[in-house]
Amino acid sequence: MISKRILIVDDEEGYRKVLSNSLSDIGYETTVATCGFEALQAMKKVNYTAVLLDMKMPGMDGIELLEQIQKAHYPCNIIIITAYTCEDMARKAICKGAKKVIRKPFSMDDIKLCLNEIVD
Repeated sequence: MISKRILIVDDEEGYRKVLSNSLSDIGYETTVATCGFEALQAMKKVNYTAVLLDMKMPGMDGIELLEQIQKAHYPCNIIIITAYTCEDMARKAICKGAKKVIRKPFSMDDIKLCLNEIVD
């Protein structure tokens, strides 16, 4: 029985596929979104246990999406995934409600460990 839903928000198709396939293989139900606007639409329909959120995307970036999720009071754990190593950006994301920041390139073990830590 699938009880944990993960929303993957990334403008890079390769990352979406790897995350979706790998997490599905270990029992998560995954949904993918290519941008912040798609993510918000998906969140209106389904409650997600966690959102894996890319920081840099065209249109609405990860921080803006994080703010929108918090403003709408969607009940989820947000994990930022980013190729950028700016500590100020990571601190800002945590201060705005992200549970964790994971750097790209990441290993699936990093993602699984993080999800195990924050998902019941």
